[in-house]
Amino acid sequence: MSKDNRTSVLIIQNKITHYNLPIYNLLSNKENIDLTIAHYGGKSNSEDNKFKTIYLDNYYFGPFIISKQNIFRLSQNFDVVIPFADLHWISLLLLTKKIKRNFKLIYWTIGVSASYSNKFDENTRWDFLRYFFLRDSDALLFYSSYPIKKFVKNKFKKEMLFVAPNTVKITHEQNDEFSTCLKDSILFVGTLYKEKGIIELLYAYKEAFLKNSNIPNLNVIGDGTEMPSIIKWIVKNKLNDKINLLGAIYDNNILQNYFKNAIACISPNQAGLSVLSSMGYGVPFITKFDSITGGERLNIKNNETGILYVSNSDLVKIILDISFNKKKYLDMGIKAKKFYDKKRTPNHMVNGFMSAINYVINK
Repeated sequence: MSKDNRTSVLIIQNKITHYNLPIYNLLSNKENIDLTIAHYGGKSNSEDNKFKTIYLDNYYFGPFIISKQNIFRLSQNFDVVIPFADLHWISLLLLTKKIKRNFKLIYWTIGVSASYSNKFDENTRWDFLRYFFLRDSDALLFYSSYPIKKFVKNKFKKEMLFVAPNTVKITHEQNDEFSTCLKDSILFVGTLYKEKGIIELLYAYKEAFLKNSNIPNLNVIGDGTEMPSIIKWIVKNKLNDKINLLGAIYDNNILQNYFKNAIACISPNQAGLSVLSSMGYGVPFITKFDSITGGERLNIKNNETGILYVSNSDLVKIILDISFNKKKYLDMGIKAKKFYDKKRTPNHMVNGFMSAINYVINK
C-alpha cells in the first residue's frame, strides 16, 4: 500500500492515447487509488493529468517487443499492476511467470485475435499461448464481455474475469438533446486506410445518388494514404457538391458539430471507438456485420441502435433509405444515446477497473 493507505496501481501501455486520458484521470480521482501510467509512447503534451507517468523504451526481437527496462523490478514497487496483454509484448506477458512477485497482476486485453488482417476472433491458432500466459494472473480485464465464455470454457474462474467496456468521453453535456431537425448529413470518421472501406462507401454513395440526387451530403472526416485517390475520385465522378473532405479533426468542439448534424455514421469495414462516439452523440452507426473491431461493434443492436449489413448493395439501399425514412434513423440515434448513457460512459469503464482492482486486493 502507498503511505497514505491508498492502493498504488501501475498501468503499463504501449502509449497513452487521447481517448484514454479521461479514463485515467477518472481512475486517479478515486480516493483509494494512487495511479501511475508507464508507457512507451513518449511524453504527453497534457500538463493537466492527475496521474504520474513513467517513460519506457523498447526494442524489437523478430516479431516480439522487448522492454529495455526491468519491468518486474518496476512492478515490485506497486500493489496492483495492469499491463496490456498482446502476444508480441513478451516482457509484459512474462510477468505471470515470475515466482516471487509481491504485486497483484491484472491483464487488460481484448481477449481474442483482432487486427486489420484478422477479423474479430477469426484467428484462433495462438489462443493456447494467450491462455498459457494469462492463466497465472490474478484477474483479467476485457474490452467487452465476448471473451468471458471462451475463457471459462478453458478453465479460467469466472469470478476473476471482468469487463471495462471500451469507450470514449463525449464533450457535450449528457442531458443536452441535440435537435433532430438540424440533422441533414451522413458522416464518416476515421483514418483513410483502404482497409476501412472508404472507397466502398464512395461507390455505394454514388450509386445511391444516381437513383436519388437529393440524398444527404456525405462528410468525410479523416486523413491518410487514400486521400489523394479519394480527391481524384470525387472530381472524376462530379460529386464535389455532395461529398465534403474535411481532413483530420481533433478538436472535439468542432467534431461534435458534425455529429450534431449527422443522421447516421457509416464505416463499412471497421467498427472501432467511433461506434461509441456516434452512440454518445445520438447517431446510429452503420457497418458490415463482420467489420474489423476490437469488440466495439458488439455494442450495436441491429436495426435498433445501428445497422449491421452484409453486402455493398445493402449499403446502397441503406443510403437511399436514410433519405426517404429519416425519422427511422433519428429514432435509432435516440436509442443509441440512451444505451451509451446507461452502459458505456467513461464511468462505466472506470467501474470495471475498480471491480477488478478491489477483487485482487481483497482476494
